[in-house]
Amino acid sequence: MSKLKKYGQHIALSVLLLALGVFGIYQFYRAEELEYAQNITYRQIFTELTGYVDDMETGLLKARLISDPRQLVNLSGELYRSSEAAKASLCALPLGETSVTRTTEFLSQVGDFAHSVSMRVLGGGEITEDDVANIESLSQSARGVQQGLDNLLVQMNNGNINFKNVSKRIRGGSGVALADSISDMEEELHNYPSLVYDGPFSQHVSEKTPVYLTNKTEVDESMARSIAELYIGGTATVMGEGEGKIASYYFESGSKKAEITKAGGHLLWLLNNRHIGEKTVELEQAKQYAADFLRKNGFPDMTESYYDIKDDCAVINYAWTQNGYIVYPDLVKVKVALDNGEIVGFECRGYIMNHTPRKVPEPRITAEQALALVSSAAPVESVGYAVIPLDSGEEAFCYQLRGTVDDRHFLIYINTQTGAEEDIMILLETDTGVLAV
Repeated sequence: MSKLKKYGQHIALSVLLLALGVFGIYQFYRAEELEYAQNITYRQIFTELTGYVDDMETGLLKARLISDPRQLVNLSGELYRSSEAAKASLCALPLGETSVTRTTEFLSQVGDFAHSVSMRVLGGGEITEDDVANIESLSQSARGVQQGLDNLLVQMNNGNINFKNVSKRIRGGSGVALADSISDMEEELHNYPSLVYDGPFSQHVSEKTPVYLTNKTEVDESMARSIAELYIGGTATVMGEGEGKIASYYFESGSKKAEITKAGGHLLWLLNNRHIGEKTVELEQAKQYAADFLRKNGFPDMTESYYDIKDDCAVINYAWTQNGYIVYPDLVKVKVALDNGEIVGFECRGYIMNHTPRKVPEPRITAEQALALVSSAAPVESVGYAVIPLDSGEEAFCYQLRGTVDDRHFLIYINTQTGAEEDIMILLETDTGVLAV
């Protein structure tokens, strides 16, 4: 081989090595940029979680000081909104296999307990000694969670907690301060007394088997990734696996995140934590965007129920409808950005846990008989049908009676089989939403 040819080969090899080196450096800095953006997103979610828990702790402290039971009715709406928002934020954090069952249960119990007491007060009842004890118990638990989250937030702001380590932990790497601290917070909640109140978010209900996933074929990580990319675009990166009653895979692509169930490969939740610009979309148009999203993604026959507007986004609740009955346990939530109508959030845990065609029984009492059972102080304006969850975990087929008293709308649910008054809801209607308490 000539010296000239050898020289040319050396040059080619040097150029190749240089190109590989440059590519490696580019990949390194690209990974650093993605990690930095990811950290910012997670920090934002965690900051929001901390704020919602702070609001809950403040609300529960107020509840301990209330002397007029009627004030608890208004306070319950605030507690419900804060608890639901806190659960959504907690769900969006990349905690891998770290269990947050106790924390999630606690957040659910806050809103549910406040609702239960407020309904009794609206019905003419009083706050009991058990209520006072439960409010104090919840307040103590909220204080413990608040202090734990505030401490973690300080550590994050000081640079002592890095979400990069979270990703390593999820992929099987070394220990992680955030996941370990969340686990510590879980253990701390066990030190507080349990609620005397045994509502629909109690342990025996939260451990029910997801009906919709029964007998569904399990998908592998590759198939789940393909499904996730249909919703979040780009190249989705697996960030971990969720176990428990709904086994799943967690994926990310830029600011977008999604969780796909292993059984059946269904979207469980979707989140895009992008910046929301100036509002240009009105509520009715946002509802249309949400309804279109549901139809396109395999959620037919959904009926809008309640909504809430916050941070320039509309969160709209939908329930499945069967034979004219609004089946409230089969719940999905869609979050619409009001700057351009983009779907930036979706969650269907209620639907996954409960959805199946029901065997609808023929009513044993007529609508007229149901109306006759309602108090004369509750003028009814319309009659519909609904399936509602009971505290026992069972469901009731009901007439949904809607009316107005003192300029406030209410819903009364009369069992179509027994005539029992199963529940009463007061609609909290403001400029930013409609919620039922």
